Amino acid sequence: MDAPVNEDWQRRYQILQDIQQWEFTGRIAVRDDKEAQNSRIRWRQQGENFVINLWGALNIGATEIIGTPNQVRLQQEGQDPLITNTPEQLILDQLGYELPVSNLEYWIKGIPAPGGQTELVFNEFNQLINLQQSGWQIEYLGYTNYQLETLPTRIRMQKPPLQLDFVRLSWALDTAIDTAIDTAIDTTADTTAE
Repeated sequence: MDAPVNEDWQRRYQILQDIQQWEFTGRIAVRDDKEAQNSRIRWRQQGENFVINLWGALNIGATEIIGTPNQVRLQQEGQDPLITNTPEQLILDQLGYELPVSNLEYWIKGIPAPGGQTELVFNEFNQLINLQQSGWQIEYLGYTNYQLETLPTRIRMQKPPLQLDFVRLSWALDTAIDTAIDTAIDTTADTTAE
């Protein structure tokens, strides 16, 4: 016998999947078996393009990660930019921790990334509270209403020994994000052309 279809989740999933332009600000805490660090974070997403800014103790000075379908550019304050095709290895090499950027654009909204096996656990409001995918355990510890749907405000991601805590997430679903991302990507293109 087939498992019952969770129509509320299917509706929520489609709404969240359709949000292609968003921004959040908040804090990220990174903890492993050796140390714990904190940073402020701002993530802007427009379709497949993204800009992630980190400030604080995770690194020396500010860090900006700009991604398009063809390349990822990491710029740390006072250093030459680094460019690659895959963000995960670059971030691990430069910042010293794993940030699953390719899946994060989905996980951060409260939905699984496409493909791969997943295990999902829901609360009484059909909000995802626990997700296992790609070796990561993701717990959604808080939600708040944003326009069409609820979005996470506190998320814990674990892949031992690493733990990432995203807290105090404040979301914007706005067209002003277009200009900010376009400017960052244009700047990246100009820099790589030189």
